[in-house]
Amino acid sequence: MTAKSTTSVPVSSGAEAFLAQMKALGSVRYMFANTGTDHGPLIEAMAKTAKEDPRDIQPVVVPHEIAAVSMAHGYYNVTQKPQMVLVHTLPGTANALGGIINAASCNVPLFLVAGRTPITEGELRAGKSQNIHWRQESRDQGNIVREFVKWDYEVRTNQNLAAVVSRAYKISMSEPRGPVYLTLPREWLFETMESTQVLSPESLSPASKMQADQASLEKAAEWLIASDSPLIVTKYLGRNPEAVQYLVDLAELLAIPVVQQLSYVNFPTDHPLNLGTQTTKYVRNSDLLFFIDTDVPWEPPTRNVLRDGVKIIHLERDPMFTGIPGWGFPADLPVTGCSQVSLPVLTEIIKAKLAAGAVAKSKLEERRKKTAAEHHAMIGEIEASIEAAKNHKPINPVWLSKCIGDVMDDKTIIVNETVTSRLAEVIHLNRPGSQFSTPLAGHLGWGLGAAIGMKLGAPDATVIAAEGDGSYMFCAPTACHFTAQKYRIPFLTVIYKNQVWNASLNAARGLYPDGVAARTRNFPGTDLTPSPSFELTAQACGAYAARVEEPSEVPDALAKALKVVKEEGRQALLNVICKNPLA
Repeated sequence: MTAKSTTSVPVSSGAEAFLAQMKALGSVRYMFANTGTDHGPLIEAMAKTAKEDPRDIQPVVVPHEIAAVSMAHGYYNVTQKPQMVLVHTLPGTANALGGIINAASCNVPLFLVAGRTPITEGELRAGKSQNIHWRQESRDQGNIVREFVKWDYEVRTNQNLAAVVSRAYKISMSEPRGPVYLTLPREWLFETMESTQVLSPESLSPASKMQADQASLEKAAEWLIASDSPLIVTKYLGRNPEAVQYLVDLAELLAIPVVQQLSYVNFPTDHPLNLGTQTTKYVRNSDLLFFIDTDVPWEPPTRNVLRDGVKIIHLERDPMFTGIPGWGFPADLPVTGCSQVSLPVLTEIIKAKLAAGAVAKSKLEERRKKTAAEHHAMIGEIEASIEAAKNHKPINPVWLSKCIGDVMDDKTIIVNETVTSRLAEVIHLNRPGSQFSTPLAGHLGWGLGAAIGMKLGAPDATVIAAEGDGSYMFCAPTACHFTAQKYRIPFLTVIYKNQVWNASLNAARGLYPDGVAARTRNFPGTDLTPSPSFELTAQACGAYAARVEEPSEVPDALAKALKVVKEEGRQALLNVICKNPLA
């Protein structure tokens, strides 16, 4: 490493050196921290740097690791900047695992940084000093998360911190992105130092995004143009908001209908080419399927739903999904590439072919009109379901979802962890980055922490966390509400309280439609009664909170809660009593 590429920063300890290296990355604003006995040097270093420069990385106290990782996840979703999560040795790493699984499944980069229980036994001042330091030592602490992080490393000397931290950053931010794990022994954090060499910003660029090869895009263009009934299916293209317009451009160019699983806003739901979320309904009628950024194109995964002779294109950064042990969906043309850089190239290829008369305009206009008619029919069905549900008591989740949609504006971000509510189908989602659903791996307990992270990353946004009551309990809600109160992070939580794990119930009923559980309406292990008064949990942390039971009261309750959030700068919660599927 040449002297030209580094700058010397004065420090007095390994902990200060580590923080200086993290600051030099330029993207890390927050350290979501659940500290332990391994972090004494870091605590001292943070106290010192906070006094010297309040613009340094800000520690955020989060009393549960799943919440801390979810906050970093949410922050990245709205900023595209990876943050740091600080956890305590072995137990902290174990508690963080669910959040790391979520981040890995969504290709969210973040730094999970754990202390390592001291190595020495009296030889060094920062060695083992408390009873727990023996039982908290693992032969291989990184093994806990290794399957789900892109890279893990234990710092062995403070002299190469620049290389370690910069490598962690570049690996995390290179496609496909994902979390990394660093372990910091207490002895190295405590070690006396005079300076550390930090890399210049030019030395920190991750690898360039993958553009699909020209030959594959040419073939894809030919197939798309020749198709009579193409269909685009996507699930997480919208995690890169700039890709949404590229998909719109392509779909409009060839009048291709789009079906999306709304993990993100992938395509405007009010667009006449949008056909909703029911993939299986449409794949059987298509002669060409173009899967873009989707890991499970349809379910259940049987070829019986496909039309004979259908051609399948799959564009993804890893179209073989090598991170999934068992994955057998077919693809005639698997294309490796990032959608945000590959779709514009594909669109230009198609434009050139259309200019040369590759397809009759009448064919495209006929398909455009047919798809628009299907879109409007779908909207009519949704509106009819809302009308039928609006007076139900207990409150129908469809009505609650419609009311949430009514209070959304161009600054609203929805965090959707309701799983079975149809929220994303009912509300209008036209702005990229305005809705984020349960992570692909489905480790519930993500929503509240993610909402807090999103509010920190987008302070002018109005963040609404929609939670099933089961999901809410997974979120370590006391920890989340505590953090929101401590740092005055205002957001609204809306609990869809149906008092059952509906996803588990539906899975059992799907496998055994005429089974004992279905006949007796007894689904052991799914019942969530007696249900807690969730509003009291939030009130204990200074939130405005209310219980809502009447369907007619939902609009006013939402308006009142949002007024508290926007005008008082305070968190709010609505505990909405919804229909129990077993009642």
